[in-house]
Amino acid sequence: MRYISLILAFAALLQASAQAAPPDSEAFVAAFGEVCIPERLSYKGTLALAEDLGWRHVVPGENADYDRFIAYSDALLAGEVAEDPDLIEETGNAWFTREIGGRPHLLAVSYQLSQYLDALGCYLYDFAATAPIDPEPVTRLLSQPIAHTTDGGDPFYAVDPAVLVTTVWGPSPRLPRTLDTYLTFIPQGSEVAAQTGFTGLMLKFSTSLPDREEWQE
Repeated sequence: MRYISLILAFAALLQASAQAAPPDSEAFVAAFGEVCIPERLSYKGTLALAEDLGWRHVVPGENADYDRFIAYSDALLAGEVAEDPDLIEETGNAWFTREIGGRPHLLAVSYQLSQYLDALGCYLYDFAATAPIDPEPVTRLLSQPIAHTTDGGDPFYAVDPAVLVTTVWGPSPRLPRTLDTYLTFIPQGSEVAAQTGFTGLMLKFSTSLPDREEWQE
């Protein structure tokens, strides 16, 4: 029995170490690319692809951090709609989770219909990340150079890395209709965490949807 207890304790230690380890930039960016790019012109298509890739819908009550963040995001969106109900016509979102490198990640797929732009958003989160990742894998994924970063040499974009670290890429010629891509790390204790609702790592982009008749079918 003691031998079994030691094995279980060692397994728990390995899992805790994996969750506390710095994020794997290659794995994180690859996961984003495989789920967010192929069906980015279709909300339903992206949801189906996520399920095919092993992402499962978030179940309320399983992860308190996810529950808090989803509630925060829903309240933020409701506030935006309430501010200008004539502008935003319809919204929808779906939340998924999957382990990458031994720790859970959160995926959000959303759409927003408005008078001026119909857009689909795809967001990948690693709340356990304790440091920003190398942006080079994102540059390779997009085949697009970095537009600007908050921790670079341009004082116009400079932000204290204790607050956040963000790297931005402009629209990639490889991805028609897709807008800027953002890679953001928010450390524990950051003053902006109350505004974003999370700390850790996020990679996201939005895509202008085609005619509604096409992507809603």
